[in-house]
Amino acid sequence: MERSLNRSIAVSVTVDDSDPRDPMANCDRCGARGTVARAVRHTDPPLVLRYCSHCWPDARDQLEPGPDEAAWSSNSRCWFDVRRFLALIAAPTNGGRPATPEVLAAIAAEIRATAHEMDGPMPPDVEDFLSALGLPAA
Repeated sequence: MERSLNRSIAVSVTVDDSDPRDPMANCDRCGARGTVARAVRHTDPPLVLRYCSHCWPDARDQLEPGPDEAAWSSNSRCWFDVRRFLALIAAPTNGGRPATPEVLAAIAAEIRATAHEMDGPMPPDVEDFLSALGLPAA
């Protein structure tokens, strides 16, 4: 006699899409006033850390959880993350398909639309990405 077990597991992740910039918050790494990135460790209660633009790249690289640690999510207005994302989509791994021209155009349009929210001027390589798809940087 075969026995069938029907089990389901539901996982819910709350995503905070609010602006990670906070001119009054102190960076959790160096103490500087004014943050452009927020990282949340999904524990109960959640741990929320804020970072300035100088500290964010190094802090971001250290957020990967170990095998038995809670996951992190993050949100920033740093060009560092845009550049990192563009590098990832430029070279698909494990035989994955490259992004289609339509997807690249949509990504470029979103970068262009949100550029005014970012910390600092647009880096030249991001400008080149937009230009290659026919969008002006500013």
